[in-house]
Amino acid sequence: MKHTQKHLEISEHKDFYEKSISKLTAEQKVEFENLVIRLENAGAKKPLGWASSEITEKIPQFGRFLVLKSFFDIAKSTEVNISMASEFDEDIEEKLEEIKEKIGEEKLFDFLLSYSKGMIYNLVEIIDEGNREIERDKISWTLIKTDENSEPTGQIIQSLHEDFLEFEDEI
Repeated sequence: MKHTQKHLEISEHKDFYEKSISKLTAEQKVEFENLVIRLENAGAKKPLGWASSEITEKIPQFGRFLVLKSFFDIAKSTEVNISMASEFDEDIEEKLEEIKEKIGEEKLFDFLLSYSKGMIYNLVEIIDEGNREIERDKISWTLIKTDENSEPTGQIIQSLHEDFLEFEDEI
């Protein structure tokens, strides 16, 4: 449990996690350590909380982490987003240059990053809440975790909005 121990040493909740881990079976401890490693590899700075919740509560936290990380990667990809916007507005590059000249590139890209996060938060709510018009439409949706073969595991990835606002501190 080398990786787990490394994170325990710097955790402000060390006692809580040690107590929680001590209650796990040997098999769960191996699963916990493997999950900590996978979270680290995915960019998690604080993997203990995610791993603990997944092991003890059976919440697909690694899936939740990966979805949120993917959304933040999109938000931070301002230039890629602008390039994609050209599919909808052929004058986007000229408009971008004009705005840069007026307010400066740094201020513009800071604005676009914040705007992207706001847009993505709205998407997160749509994923979490499903169709708000379910009574009318008689249909909704949910995000389902799949395995490495794209087979549904039956676990629902939900409540993304609960971690979205502070997620940037996690990566």
